[in-house]
Amino acid sequence: MRDLIQETLDAARARGASFADLRVTDGEGTSVKIEDGRADEIASAARSGAGLRVLVDGAWGFAPTNTVTKPELQRCLDDAVAMAKAAAGSVSEPGMVAEVEPVEVTTKIEARVDPRDVPLADRVQAIFELERIARERDERIVNTNAAYTDGVGSLIIANTFGTYIQAEAVRCAVRVIATAQSGDTRQYAHRSNARPGGYEVMLDADPEEIAGEAADKALELLDAAPAPAGSFDIIIDPRVTGLLVHEAFGHNAEADAVWAGESILAGKEGQQVCSPLVTIVDDPTLEDLNGSFKYDHEGVPAVRHEIVNEGVLVGYLHSLETAARLGVQPNGAARAQGHQYEPIVRMSNTLIEPGDATLDEMIADTKRGLLLKGGYWGYVFTARGQFTCNVENAYAIENGQVGQQYRNASFAGLTLEMLSHVDAVGSEISFDLGGTCGKNGQGMPVDAGGPHMRIRDVVVGGQQDLGEGCCS
Repeated sequence: MRDLIQETLDAARARGASFADLRVTDGEGTSVKIEDGRADEIASAARSGAGLRVLVDGAWGFAPTNTVTKPELQRCLDDAVAMAKAAAGSVSEPGMVAEVEPVEVTTKIEARVDPRDVPLADRVQAIFELERIARERDERIVNTNAAYTDGVGSLIIANTFGTYIQAEAVRCAVRVIATAQSGDTRQYAHRSNARPGGYEVMLDADPEEIAGEAADKALELLDAAPAPAGSFDIIIDPRVTGLLVHEAFGHNAEADAVWAGESILAGKEGQQVCSPLVTIVDDPTLEDLNGSFKYDHEGVPAVRHEIVNEGVLVGYLHSLETAARLGVQPNGAARAQGHQYEPIVRMSNTLIEPGDATLDEMIADTKRGLLLKGGYWGYVFTARGQFTCNVENAYAIENGQVGQQYRNASFAGLTLEMLSHVDAVGSEISFDLGGTCGKNGQGMPVDAGGPHMRIRDVVVGGQQDLGEGCCS
C-alpha cells in the first residue's frame, strides 16, 4: 500500500501539483436504535476508500474513490488535476499551504474490549435494556429512544511533504432520550456517553445514570413552571458553559470563517474580546474525550489551542491553508468526516478554563437571577455574532437562595457582549457534551465543557413576563 500511495503522490507532482495529500480509510461499524420497545434500526457496515487532493496552479482539485486500486487512484489523480486546472483561471485568491515538518508515525487507540468481540445480539440486548429502564420508569413516559454506535478502523494520511501516518482507532457512543407527557405538557431529556475506546464505554455506563436519569429529568420537568422572560443575571452549569463556548464562540474561532469574513473575531487578535476572567481553549490532546486525537487529517500533530487568554484574543484554529493565508503556524485543527470529504477547520474539545469561585459563592452573591442547567442545543450566526442556547431546566435565585424550577428556558444575545459580562468563573470543570458537530455537511466528534459561570444582564426567553418583581 505504501508504494502505491507514494507512486500516486509522485505522479501528482509530475502533473504539476505544488502540494498533494492522500487519505486512505478502512473500517467497520455497528449502529443500534431502539424506540418504544421495538428495534428501529440494527445495522452493520464496512467502508473503505481514498480521497486525493491536489493544488495545481493555485487551484484545488479533489476526487474520492471507494476502491483503493492503482487504476482507481490514477482516475482520482486525473479527475483532481483536471478539476484544479479547469478552476485555475477563475480563482481570485490562489490556494496555498503552510509547510510543516513531515511526520512518520503509527498510532493506536487501545480498546479494553473490542466491540467486534461482543456478539451483536449482546450489544442489541444491552440497548433494549437501557430503553426498557427509561420506558418503564413511569406511565407518563410516552416515548423512549436508545441508540448505540461503534466504529473500528484505520486511516493512512500521506502527503508530498513526506508525511506518512498510520492511525488505528475505535470509538463507541450510547444515548438515551426520554419524553414525558402530562395533559398538554410534553417534556424530554437525554443522557449520553461518547468517547474513543471500545465496548467498555458501554460496559462502564451506569444504566441508572443514563436511562434512569433521562426519564427522571423528563418527569421532573413536567412539574416545573414555564420559564420566565426578561433580563437576568444567570449562573450556568458546565454543560451550558460547554454549549455556549462551542456554539457561540468556537465556530467564530475557526480560521476558515475568519478568512471568509464570516467571523466577528476577524482582525481582533491582541484585542480584549471577553471578560478578563475568561480563558478559552480548544484541546484535542486531552485524554479520553470525544474530540481527542493525536494528528489531524492533514497530518499535523494535535496541540492545545489557546484562543483567548484572560479576555484577549490570541489565535484561531487552523488548517494548512488558513495558516498560510494568515501567516501563522498550522496547529492541527483540520478534519474530515471520511475519505469522501476534504479536511476543513474543526473544533475538538472546547472549554473555558477554571477560575477561583465556587458555585455556592456565586449563588449567595446573586440577588435576582436564574441557575441554568443542562445544555440542549444551540445555534450561532457567526457573521453577526448572534447566538441562542436552549437549556434543560432553570431555577430561580432570589437573595442568594435557589428556588422554583422552570422548564423551556433559553438565552440569547451577542457573543462578545455576553462574554464581556462574565463576572465569576468556577474552580472546577467537567465535560458532558460528547457528540457530533455538523459543519458544511460533515459531522465530526467533539466535546465541550468548563466550569460554572455567572453572567450579568442576560436576555432569557420564556413564557412568563415577571417584570422587575420576584422570579421565584
